[in-house]
Amino acid sequence: MTSASERRHVMVERARKTGYVPSKIVEDEFGVDSSTIRRDLARLEAEGLIIRTQGGFLPVERKENHTYPYGPRRLVRPSVKNQLGEYAAHLVEEGQTVLIDGGSTMWHVANHLKSTRNLTVITNDLQIGLLLCEWTNINLHVTGGAQVDGLYTLAGPATVEFIDRIHVDVAFLGAEAVEAELGLSDVNVIEVPVKQAMIRAADCAVLVADSSKFGKRSFAKVCGVEELTLIVTDGQVTPEQRGAFGRKLEIVNVNCE
Repeated sequence: MTSASERRHVMVERARKTGYVPSKIVEDEFGVDSSTIRRDLARLEAEGLIIRTQGGFLPVERKENHTYPYGPRRLVRPSVKNQLGEYAAHLVEEGQTVLIDGGSTMWHVANHLKSTRNLTVITNDLQIGLLLCEWTNINLHVTGGAQVDGLYTLAGPATVEFIDRIHVDVAFLGAEAVEAELGLSDVNVIEVPVKQAMIRAADCAVLVADSSKFGKRSFAKVCGVEELTLIVTDGQVTPEQRGAFGRKLEIVNVNCE
């Protein structure tokens, strides 16, 4: 029979290797009830070894080759993402056409656009589509495409073809990783042409990403920093990163959780 300390060690290693781990899988594997796993998670979080989310847990250090499900993403740094989304939404003027990338930070951008009058919004994120579909001040378009596994994002040739036929005032993009020399990069190769099409379609391409994404490289390059108009992030970026990104970097003073 596995001891409590051994079980917790396995849980931490599992998160490091696979990324997001649902609690139910651990309960079934070790034959323990949910209250036992909750106590394990509380202890591991207090020791700084995992990040708890609703229904599971994440490693403290995220690996760039892991794609996490949409739900857990929404629960990581939600206050920071919300404040970044609010700031980004203020860049949009009434009557403009806006293109919004998929992802949890982009959801917060869209949420703060709901009060802006006479907007046209195009998105490849099904959750954002559901969020905005009942707001009469927004003319909503959702791209075609195939759903990316584990996410609510649409991608593929049909998505790129749709975006290549439009022109927008502002495109908001998310990122898995941002690094001054390489630029934006992503773990999902299928999403890269979609993001590139968004940049081409926009007069103004704005990256909105919290500071945990900076100084990292992921699997597939999306674009260089020079192709972006503005980069919006929080104040936890390092002085070296601030210098590397220069005037494109817009620092938002946020209240962190």
